[in-house]
Amino acid sequence: MNHRDELIRGKLLERLTAVDVDCRNLVVEVAAGAVTVRGAVPTEEERQRAMEALVGAHTLEISVRPLSD
Repeated sequence: MNHRDELIRGKLLERLTAVDVDCRNLVVEVAAGAVTVRGAVPTEEERQRAMEALVGAHTLEISVRPLSD
């Protein structure tokens, strides 16, 4: 991961934390500005907050599900 990708990843993790998303079970990868987020969060409400926080990332692929599934 290059420096720019590391900065993008850091900003996304900050955004998730700012809206109280539990990121312990999320993997946030950035490669050439393309963002991939995979994993699970405890609730559907957190999943929605995560999706809203991540909107606006460059190219975005999200696969986040609540742990109850």
